[in-house]
Amino acid sequence: MTTVDITPRAEDVHPLSPQQRQMIDFIGGRTDSYYLMVEAFVLTGDLDTAVLRQGLLRVLDRHDVLRAVYPADQDGYRVVGTGAELIDRIWTESSDPFPSVDEALAAGLDMAARPMDLNEEPPLRTWLTRLDNGKVVLIVCGHHLVFDAWTFMLFYEDLAAEYRGAVAGRRPRALPPQYAEAQVPQNPEALDGWSALFDRKYRGTRALDAAAEAPKGPGVVHRRTWEGLSTGVVAVAKSFSVTPFVIASVAMLQALSDVLGDDEAAFGSAYAGRTTAASANALGYYSTTLFVGENLSAYESVDDLIAAVNNGLKRWHHTSRIQWEDLLERYHAEDLYPVKFAFQPKELAERRLKLPGIETVKVSRKKANLTARRPVNLIGSYDSDAVSVSMIVRADVLTDDQAVQLIDGFGRRLSALAALAPAR
Repeated sequence: MTTVDITPRAEDVHPLSPQQRQMIDFIGGRTDSYYLMVEAFVLTGDLDTAVLRQGLLRVLDRHDVLRAVYPADQDGYRVVGTGAELIDRIWTESSDPFPSVDEALAAGLDMAARPMDLNEEPPLRTWLTRLDNGKVVLIVCGHHLVFDAWTFMLFYEDLAAEYRGAVAGRRPRALPPQYAEAQVPQNPEALDGWSALFDRKYRGTRALDAAAEAPKGPGVVHRRTWEGLSTGVVAVAKSFSVTPFVIASVAMLQALSDVLGDDEAAFGSAYAGRTTAASANALGYYSTTLFVGENLSAYESVDDLIAAVNNGLKRWHHTSRIQWEDLLERYHAEDLYPVKFAFQPKELAERRLKLPGIETVKVSRKKANLTARRPVNLIGSYDSDAVSVSMIVRADVLTDDQAVQLIDGFGRRLSALAALAPAR
């Protein structure tokens, strides 16, 4: 393994975003497993693992943020080494065949999901092995300081393209704009005029936040799928000239209000925040926190509520990469993010590596001792037919009855909104 000098120099250190800084503060150091995002695949076909490794090396050279460390004595990250110097630290290939996917996953996760030393370790690991039947199990582990859903999607697209290029004998792809170069400076004036978000009490939401005294607690997963629902959700969104996310956000606010017994409901969410051409193809953490909060009793009709939520979200999207943490600092406000919500097309939620001639199946990982940070984290996706939801709740904050009431209530409220489409 090549030894790489990671001694930081001030001129080499690039700034963190507010959310990255918050993550590091939450970790309380530079050794972390909480923010590791791990994905696993079973690949079937004539996969050339040596070429896949070569493709990964090209991707490393393409994106400097994948070759970065986060020194404890620096408020930022520093790029170290080249792809060739770092590939042995990022790529692990097991020579021992395993008889089953489960046994391969267990072995791979022991390596890939171990705590990451951000002082000196790049924020990416890959592990793969062949099974006795010739299939390949691949595990990709990225740290949330760099990886979010959009970053994973771009990473897989790049890796597949470089694999195809290496097979065909083509040169590596041209360098994209890099993360540090593609960041958008924050305009302080964009933070003005947001005080309405903080004028409400949100008593029920704040009670959830107060109940989560420890930074992490035991997590419980609840899942639901509603066949045929997405057709109505997409149709009603079209009839109101909004996105399906707006319709789902209204349903989430209503379900929260029902469970919390409070007309004022709120949740946090995130979007890719890639608002410039320079950031569109640059790997890195561009996720932008947004906040949706309303007093449901203030609206005479659901039409008015939908319009209000849509207007609020449009304001977020029209303000370049505004950060929730920046707003809290500007308005000297307390954080209010015990509920996280997402709703997106299934093809984005189920991002996967698409290699030529290879069948790729993403494998769901089951955590034996699941822990959660927020009291509620509800992630929804939709395709041409069904809406699917996975919700992680902290069992030390919500009772099982409350959790079931919330996830089923979301489905009921979303179904009622979808039924509005024919009437309009």
